[in-house]
Amino acid sequence: MLKIYPTFFPDFQCKADRCRHTCCQKWEIDIDEDTEKKYRSTKGPLGKELREWMKTGEEGLPCFRMNEKGYCHFLTEKGLCRLVLERGDDFLCQICRDHPRFYKFPYDADRGEEVMLCGTGLACEKTVEQLLSEKGALTFHSSESDRPFHFDRILALLHLDEEPGLSAPDLSLSAHFAKETISRLEETNPIDREWTDSLSFIKSHMDALVLRVRQLSEETGLPCLTRLYQYIFYRQLDECEAYDPLAMARYAKEAVVFMLLEYARTGDLIRSVTRWSEQIEYDTENVYILLDSMDGE
Repeated sequence: MLKIYPTFFPDFQCKADRCRHTCCQKWEIDIDEDTEKKYRSTKGPLGKELREWMKTGEEGLPCFRMNEKGYCHFLTEKGLCRLVLERGDDFLCQICRDHPRFYKFPYDADRGEEVMLCGTGLACEKTVEQLLSEKGALTFHSSESDRPFHFDRILALLHLDEEPGLSAPDLSLSAHFAKETISRLEETNPIDREWTDSLSFIKSHMDALVLRVRQLSEETGLPCLTRLYQYIFYRQLDECEAYDPLAMARYAKEAVVFMLLEYARTGDLIRSVTRWSEQIEYDTENVYILLDSMDGE
């Protein structure tokens, strides 16, 4: 199977306690079958504690309960995982070993098989730092060659290059487009009260924020914004058979627009990117809410 990954992917390393954010909160942490058996058979105080904090999730699968603050019980005050500290990485469940890595499998008709697209999620502060620190265009490597290539080659591989402008769209911002973006995001399932409050603030200060975004876009630079757009598009390429590529492009463009509006509101670009990802990419229902609303527009 052909494996494709962004240039910075092999260098990814979790910031752990140096990160301002933690992945171990707000969402259910699913426990795979093999790990569930291991946890249920673990002896001693740790085994008892593991079983006390396991439950059956909404989809009928085992997962960890969050504590009263919405965090995983095994997250320490220093932002480190107690299970790793006491038993090592191999003791973690699959999702905790992989996160924030993702693997997508769009179909390549010419090869007659799936292609593996690898990356790390934008809810991760380190990923955003890596992406923003890249120079120039976003580049990728493949398992077939060490020679770097650009996003448009991936679109061509999946026969998504017939529509012009998909690889590098116009990212200039109008007030009308910004209002449409926020209205659509209001239809998604909110991750927390902070999310709905930020949307309300943006709506009520739209004109001023749009002006600020135009300034920030010049300061941030088009290559940086294009990298964000392409990377968001890249993560959803496994949906290319189900959705019009124009809808996927719109999805990625609106994501960048929200990030810029939130950046204009908070002054923190990295956190603006991770907030969008937490709300949308890590709630797949929200991804489909947005793509469904854009498909055929």
